Amino acid sequence: METTKLSPLQFFSLLVLFQLGTALVVNLGMEAGKDAWIAVLSGMVIGAVLYLGYAFLYNTFPDKLPSQYSRILYGKYVGGAIGFAYTAFFMNKATRDLMDGGLLVLASTLKETPLFITNMMMMLTIVYVLHKGIEVLARTAFILLWVVVLIGIIILLLVVFSGIMDFTRLLPVLSHGFQPVLTSVYRQNYQFPFGEIICFTALMPYLNNQKAGTRAGLMSVLLSGLILSAAMAITISVLGAEIAERSIFPLLTMVGKASIADFIQRMDILVVMVLIIGDFFKISVYFYAAVISVSDLMNIPYRKILYPLALIVLFSSLTIARNYSEHVKKGGQVLYMMDPLFYVVLPAALIVAALIYRLRSRRQAGA
Repeated sequence: METTKLSPLQFFSLLVLFQLGTALVVNLGMEAGKDAWIAVLSGMVIGAVLYLGYAFLYNTFPDKLPSQYSRILYGKYVGGAIGFAYTAFFMNKATRDLMDGGLLVLASTLKETPLFITNMMMMLTIVYVLHKGIEVLARTAFILLWVVVLIGIIILLLVVFSGIMDFTRLLPVLSHGFQPVLTSVYRQNYQFPFGEIICFTALMPYLNNQKAGTRAGLMSVLLSGLILSAAMAITISVLGAEIAERSIFPLLTMVGKASIADFIQRMDILVVMVLIIGDFFKISVYFYAAVISVSDLMNIPYRKILYPLALIVLFSSLTIARNYSEHVKKGGQVLYMMDPLFYVVLPAALIVAALIYRLRSRRQAGA
């Protein structure tokens, strides 16, 4: 492990940017139709519960990586298998997010640029920062969070003064009952983006303040959920539920419609900037969690495996799908079938084992 430490504010910044990431620009929760914003809020609540579970594991083993305490709880072989499974999972997620960012950049701005070039530039930047250390990434997150906040304020003012919002498009609320919301939450919203913060269990051991860091993480989940819910409500109020559901990047479509006096317009580049920043941190955290886990499991300095694993992520991102439709379809299958295993099932098994471990430790201390 590195000897650097993260402040609660830096941890908070990383978590917020990670959760906004790609979730801010896709049609999040649209299986619930115009009640997508309610589905996002419901997913946030479940995400907060999941985070408390991850934080419990961290508080039980505050100086251990997940790959370390999984072996303490389940032994060398079973615990090691869990560690390697999470490593492969984090690598896959980093690959998919690299593909997400590259495809949006190509679709919105650099239409003639090969996907390999955009993905390579992103990975080179990520590897450079991670080679400097996780503390450098956290400091960068704190600075760029303010950039994202400023861009968000500009976009909000642009949409408001354009006069294109119609909140009647959100009415009637829950016209089809709560079932579509529950379906959306079950199939997507508690996992994406909230369940994805499981990878931050690999960063928690670097916190310089255990209690404040844990609280900062919970606050980041709540804030991100509120931002994403508000973004979906505003998007639907501008585009309507039908157009928002059909659009690949509804936030981009919405901002593209906004203009003030036919003078300030085509500000959709701001959305692309937000996505690039969020996607950068999302890939970085996933990739770092994978690298530090491999480093621990194989007892190799993490800087020595940083570049080989980066090449794997880069070239995998070019082969996982032939186009965006295939990419989304494969992602949906993973989201519904595999992700709950890593977000809920395995953490629950670790939490049960950690509870037994705590009980035995107390008995031995009292004996």
